[in-house]
Amino acid sequence: MSMDVENKKHWVTKNIKLLLIQGALAAGIFAIDLEIELGVAAGVPYICLVLVALWSKKKRLIWIAAILGTVLTLIGYWLSPGGGEAWKVMMNRFLAIFAIWATAFIGYLFKKNEMALQQINEKLEALVEKRTYQLKSTNEYLKREIQENISANEKLEELFVQHSTLLETAGVGIFGLDKEGRTTFCNPSGAAMIGFSAEEQLGKNQHKLIHHSHSDGSEYDIDHCPIYNTLKYGACYRISEDVFWRQDGSSFPVEYISSPVLEGGEVMGVVITFKDISQQKHLAAEKDLLLIDLQRMNEELKGFAHIVSHDLKEPLRGISYNAKWLEEDFGEKLGEEGGKLISLLTQNTQRMHNLINGILEFAELGDTDSKRIVLDSGQVAETVIRYLTKPSGVEIKIIKPMPQLKYHNLKLEQIFQNLIGNAIRHLGKPEGEIVVSCADQNEAWCFQVWDNGKGIESKHFSRIFGMFQSLDRNNAPDSTGIGLTLVKKIVEQNGGRVWVESEVNEFTCFKFTVPKLTQTGGADDA
Repeated sequence: MSMDVENKKHWVTKNIKLLLIQGALAAGIFAIDLEIELGVAAGVPYICLVLVALWSKKKRLIWIAAILGTVLTLIGYWLSPGGGEAWKVMMNRFLAIFAIWATAFIGYLFKKNEMALQQINEKLEALVEKRTYQLKSTNEYLKREIQENISANEKLEELFVQHSTLLETAGVGIFGLDKEGRTTFCNPSGAAMIGFSAEEQLGKNQHKLIHHSHSDGSEYDIDHCPIYNTLKYGACYRISEDVFWRQDGSSFPVEYISSPVLEGGEVMGVVITFKDISQQKHLAAEKDLLLIDLQRMNEELKGFAHIVSHDLKEPLRGISYNAKWLEEDFGEKLGEEGGKLISLLTQNTQRMHNLINGILEFAELGDTDSKRIVLDSGQVAETVIRYLTKPSGVEIKIIKPMPQLKYHNLKLEQIFQNLIGNAIRHLGKPEGEIVVSCADQNEAWCFQVWDNGKGIESKHFSRIFGMFQSLDRNNAPDSTGIGLTLVKKIVEQNGGRVWVESEVNEFTCFKFTVPKLTQTGGADDA
């Protein structure tokens, strides 16, 4: 019992200001009601008590205000001066009470929906935080896995080079044939690989001994044998893949060079240098498996980004639609303050939607197979500027001539759109100038997007290219903090670099380079 009393005291203390306002308002309206004759609907102003209660987060205060207004309306009926016809007086009081309770019921629904939206927003924020943490964790895990795979691939390549060097210096087999194709010598490494000792090979037809069949076991026609073609025509052959047969009947892949031995311009024999490429093929197979595994993980990362994007967008759409319906159905009743809350809710859901799209765009960047084409960079910049929204006091100029270059059309548009749009959002004043230009740096074009805005402190130069980084979130609430990250990734993927130069309250200049490329990928003098 004492706990219940204590809770009531706490509730009264917490809402004391609103209770005092309602009390003062009720007293004023009641005093006016007592001075007006009964024929006038003086009870209607008690609706103000309910409206004041809407400021509170407690729905209970709405009903208290409605009850208080009803009681005072009835008391006023008995205490106010007489006047008017009885049925009109009764109707006026009845309509006043009806208006009070109708307002209370609508206010209660508003409060209920407001609290429901707040709970949904809190749940959404928790879900976004959870999903973001999962995405970051998964991204870090995939980064580590990719780095480990790259390291493993580098080690495999180093191992391949080491093995190749070892085979060339100590493990290369060498044997010689006379004009008839009989073995004249074989070094120890070659004998070990073949399984026949040098003595067992001497005088034997080498084709019948170790080169009689293809890898599938079918007969190897001697007329198509590169070694015997060397004997016939004196030509040198380098065969990257073939098979030799061992003494035990098994085969192994080889790479060999067949070189003629000439005396007075006549072919007197042939020398074959060969090596076992089993290890090389095994390493190549492992490399292919690693590349397939890396590609699979990249596909999983992209798939995860799509799934997270879809899961996060669904509740955002629900909130946006509900807010829109609430504004359409109850816009006039919600008042200016309610309209602001609905507008703020809509802005936040749209910003979250843009942020999710930015993350998805960043995850998919570089996943296209589009080829570079020759572009007029000036026309690309003009196209972007044409569709950008800017204040009337902001002027955008393009310093011509602008070069032609080989680039991905959509990606170059993305770069200009993000840099010019960034300059417009963060100019920091109603009037200003933005200039797009390009300079020739011999081996590359250096593009510049300059503005005379408020500038950026040097300590933020590296930070602004990071994911979700925005220096002026208050004045640019639609900024996702992903645009400059996308620019950096696109520029670096295409062999360039991007950086910023700025002085506070003077200017900001973003620069990026594009290597000059020809059709074959070399330097371009365009």
